[in-house]
Amino acid sequence: MKTKRNLALFGLGILLIGMQACTHADEKLPEPTPPPVDDTDYDLLAYNAASAVNGSKLYNDFTKAETGFTTPKDPSVVLANITGFKDFYRCKQCHAWDQKARYASYINRAPTTTRPDVSTFQLTNLKYADIRVLFDKIKNTGGALVDPARTADGTNPALGGNNHPDYGKILSDDMIWDLVKFLKVGAFNTDELYTISTTGAYPTGSRTYSDIGKDGNATAGDAFYAIKCAGCHGANGTSFLLGGKTLGNFTRSNPHEVQHKIVSGQLGSSMGPTAITLSEMKDLYKALADTTNYPN
Repeated sequence: MKTKRNLALFGLGILLIGMQACTHADEKLPEPTPPPVDDTDYDLLAYNAASAVNGSKLYNDFTKAETGFTTPKDPSVVLANITGFKDFYRCKQCHAWDQKARYASYINRAPTTTRPDVSTFQLTNLKYADIRVLFDKIKNTGGALVDPARTADGTNPALGGNNHPDYGKILSDDMIWDLVKFLKVGAFNTDELYTISTTGAYPTGSRTYSDIGKDGNATAGDAFYAIKCAGCHGANGTSFLLGGKTLGNFTRSNPHEVQHKIVSGQLGSSMGPTAITLSEMKDLYKALADTTNYPN
């Protein structure tokens, strides 16, 4: 009887072990914890950190020291092939100081052997543009390379001198973000500063300017000038000439350029950027339109 009892207990133990084995087999292992989702908008962070003022400098001439540019991003790019042919790489050459390309101030800026023709693409009204799309358009990965052959003669578009360069090989991403910010929020809409009238078509058209300063306040502009400009340009803008013209004359004949130079400064000179609002720019233009106070 004792032997039978032991055998029964042994069988019961085997049964319990089997049941435990089955139970463990049915249990599911815990799911691994997924890595945290990185929903950081890195484009927006880069855009917010960008400088519209430096973007204006880069748009003017990115090779100048004031922009922070020293060498091309791609070490295979020869710097001299850019600096020796700058008008083939400066944004303002193809898109104009007013960002209106060949349809306004640059309607008569024909190509020469040392510069290409002016673009058909205007860069105005970009305040609602998607920042990533604009960044990619400027960077232009796979675009024209820095090659002396394409800059040999700007009057021959077959050489490709007017093709948008691959700026990803030239500028850092931070600099391209600076350009994005300038074009979105830093560039003035020159239609609010003056009226330009054009006749004909590129490259033999002509332009005239009127209503410089539009609804600005000349008295306020005089005050702004006295504080920000007179120290170098003199009380009436005649202390030194700009392209053979007094400051007043230059502003009245080149309002498309002056507005940009105020924002970015005169690169390569002691004139640095001047912080200025649209209203203040109107006031300053209105003042400089006065040929008595700011003579030719």
